[in-house]
Amino acid sequence: MKITLRAILSATFSLAFAALAVGSFAAEPKPAFNEKAVGDFYKGKTVRIIVGFSAGGGYDLYSRLIARYLGKYIPGTPNVIVENMAGAGSILAANNVANAAPKDGTVVGNISGPIILEQLFGTPAVQFDMAKLRYLAVPVEETYLLIVSKKPGVSRFDDILGPKGKQVVLGGIPGSTVEHAPIIVRDVLGANIKLVAGYKGTADVRLAIDSGEVDGFFNTWTSSKVTSMDKFKTGEWTILAQLGDEPLPDLPSANVPTIPMLAKSEEQRQLLRFGTSVPNQFGKVYLLATGVPADRATALEIAFAKALADKELLAEAEKGRLEIKPLSAQRTQKLVTEFLGMSPELKAKLQKLIHPSK
Repeated sequence: MKITLRAILSATFSLAFAALAVGSFAAEPKPAFNEKAVGDFYKGKTVRIIVGFSAGGGYDLYSRLIARYLGKYIPGTPNVIVENMAGAGSILAANNVANAAPKDGTVVGNISGPIILEQLFGTPAVQFDMAKLRYLAVPVEETYLLIVSKKPGVSRFDDILGPKGKQVVLGGIPGSTVEHAPIIVRDVLGANIKLVAGYKGTADVRLAIDSGEVDGFFNTWTSSKVTSMDKFKTGEWTILAQLGDEPLPDLPSANVPTIPMLAKSEEQRQLLRFGTSVPNQFGKVYLLATGVPADRATALEIAFAKALADKELLAEAEKGRLEIKPLSAQRTQKLVTEFLGMSPELKAKLQKLIHPSK
């Protein structure tokens, strides 16, 4: 039997394609855990999701949705409740979960990924190490928008640029992108922004906008379209900029500039990306303290994955305009590690912007 080179190559490519097909469609192996032991522990117990922001904001809405479905996927079907612990851009909640709360798997933190900047800069209030926390899930990556009311009379980002630009007064939440973004946009791009800090959550900032105390804020589109879509539809609120590399497809405003359009140099682009958009890839993160038994941590990770794929949860999320595009625990851990390993030069520049006194 004559075997040609073409036949050999054909067979080789066929085997390679088959292997790729198996790798593509076969389910990923799940980490093993002792389901009976985990179920025995959780039976009759309550799992608390500690949200680092006030009730009524985007974090709170996501957590209350997830809590309605999470329990049925945890062995032992515990009750799952949500508690709010607002303060310092969720640093207060992160400190509590990492140090004071039980480390038995009954407490899950829902904190803001951007507080990683506060850790990076050595902020004294930070009493945790995000490199060592146990990540469970991120329901959606986020893009922050510069949102203003009609009060300052601006309709384009260029309206607030330069010495003759109109001033906008923005509300900020310490330790979060809601505060970091206006500082970076003001000091890097030259926007005429006055920052009023100290709010505990976006729900509080929205009230301040309604009362005329501030003109606007930086907030995510995932949260804004849930809480305030009517204000965009009526023209009461306008979007001036989006802090992402790619434009969001469903914004109510047209031609909203992205980071590549806003930045005038590579340095400006990197400062905007690492100061705002990159840490928000794992913005609404769910995590556990170091020391939670491995079996329970694994069970909770799998439960989050199943809950975020639940058809009823997805239907409820769609009805409530809550976007669900989960980021895995493994991918989150990798992003955190990479972020904390940023170059000393970039770290120094960001620190000078956000914490010039350090």
